Amino acid sequence: MSSLKFSIIIPVYNAESTITKTINVLKDIITPGFEVLLIDDGSKDNTRKVIQTCISNDPRFILLSKKNEGPGLARNFGIEQSRGEYLLFFDADDFPEKEVLDDYLSIFSVEPDLDLIISSFMFRTLNQGKIVDEKNYLVEEHIYSSNDEFLADMYQLMNKQLMYVVWNKCYRRDIIIKNVIRFKDYRSCEDRIFNLDYYKYCSKVVMNPKIEYVYEFEGGLGITNQYKEGKFDTFKEFYERSNALTNDEDKNGMAALLLKGTTSVIFSILETDKINRKQKKAEVRSILIDSSIAEAKKIAVTDTIAKKITKFLFNMPRQILIFALSTGAFVETRMPGIMTLLKRKY
Repeated sequence: MSSLKFSIIIPVYNAESTITKTINVLKDIITPGFEVLLIDDGSKDNTRKVIQTCISNDPRFILLSKKNEGPGLARNFGIEQSRGEYLLFFDADDFPEKEVLDDYLSIFSVEPDLDLIISSFMFRTLNQGKIVDEKNYLVEEHIYSSNDEFLADMYQLMNKQLMYVVWNKCYRRDIIIKNVIRFKDYRSCEDRIFNLDYYKYCSKVVMNPKIEYVYEFEGGLGITNQYKEGKFDTFKEFYERSNALTNDEDKNGMAALLLKGTTSVIFSILETDKINRKQKKAEVRSILIDSSIAEAKKIAVTDTIAKKITKFLFNMPRQILIFALSTGAFVETRMPGIMTLLKRKY
C-alpha cells in the first residue's frame, strides 16, 4: 500500500508565466508523504520546459502530458495516475498556504474517518497584475456527522460561495474511485457538478475555518468570464441537480443562485468577439425564455438587496434587462475594481 497521504493534481495549459510561482510555493512544503501531479493539457507555449526546469531533481513532482481537452479531463487523468489517500485539486495560476498539508494532517489526527474538508480561502482580484481587492470567504468551524445534516445546509453553504470550487477542499480518493466520480467534459461548471457527485457520499464533513488557498482572478480575463458555447446549459444542469440532491428543500434559494450565474453567462455572451451581434441576440433570447429562468424569476428568494435587484431586472421587459446586462458586462470587463466592489454586496 502506498505511503503517500496526499496527491495534489494541477491541470496546466499555457501557464508559462504563472506556474513557476505555484510550483515554488509547493516546493516549500515540508510535510512528508505527498506528490504533485502536473498535467500539461497540450500547452502550446513553453509551459512544459518551464515546469521541467522548476521540478528538476525533486521527486515529489511528476509532469504528465496529454492532448488539450480542458481542465476537467486533465484532472481525471491525474486522478487515474494518483497514489495518495487524499486528493487536492489546485490551479496553475494560484497557490495554497504552505501549511495546508500540515493543517489537514492535524484534522485527520482528530477525525480520521472524515470524508471531506472544506476550508476558507482568499479571493484576490487583479487588474493587469496589480491587486485591486482581496476578500476572504470564511468557513465557520463545524463538523457535519451525517449526509442528511450536510445536505440540509447546502444552499446556505453555496450562498457563501464555499461549495462550487475544488481548490478549497480535500477529498478521499477511495470515494472518488469506488463511485467513479469524474469531472465532466465541460468547459464550465465541471467543478460544481463534480462536487455535487461527491457530496452524495459524504457522511462526515469538517469545516476548516483557516484560509488554505489564495485564488487570483484577473478581472475580465478569468475563465468564469469567458464565452463558451452551451455555457448556460451547464448552469441549468447544476441548478436541476442541486435541487434533486437537496429534495427541493431550498429551491427558492437555488433559483436566486441560478439568476446570479445566468447573469455572468450573459455577460460573457455580450462581451465576446467569437460570435456576431445577431448570434448574441439569439443566444441571450434562448436563455431568457428557458423554462428554468421562467421558474427562477418567479420563485427566487430576495433575502439581499442584490438578489432583489437581480430578480427585479429579470422580470423587466427584455430590452431593459439586456441594456442593464450590457452595462454590467462592460463594467466587469473594463473596470474590474468597480465590479468587485459591487459584488461584495451580493
